[in-house]
Amino acid sequence: MKSSFLIVADRGNLKAFRVESVPNNRPPRLHLLQSLSLTDAHTKISERNTDLAGRFPVGSSMGQGMHQGAIAEQHVDIEIDRRIVKQLAGHITDILHAEQPGSWCFAAPSAINGAVLRELAGTYRDQVVENVTADLVKMDPAELLSHFSNVKAA
Repeated sequence: MKSSFLIVADRGNLKAFRVESVPNNRPPRLHLLQSLSLTDAHTKISERNTDLAGRFPVGSSMGQGMHQGAIAEQHVDIEIDRRIVKQLAGHITDILHAEQPGSWCFAAPSAINGAVLRELAGTYRDQVVENVTADLVKMDPAELLSHFSNVKAA
């Protein structure tokens, strides 16, 4: 039987676990296979772009309107989020392709959960047996299983 997997992600981190059986009718345990951190998710726009041009307010007097730089930063944030989602989906695809699990469970915050799953190939999306919309990346693996009801060891 193929192994089961549990993958948890947030905007900048991803952890993949193999679900392993334990003797004596004890609950399964998680074996961490891969943990990664995306550097783009942890840097601020001001750290990437040091050009301060355009940071003056739009409008005829002080305090009116938005800064042109603030509008541009919003567009950059959207593009960065899109790239992060593609990177997360790419790493998940690589993990699932290498390990070939029979099924897997996924958890990510609602802000990125659906977007990451949409970026995956249909075959991998179809293998998801449970999808939790929560940020569980920093949770202790022993507590992680309590958030999933369909996790089964191979």
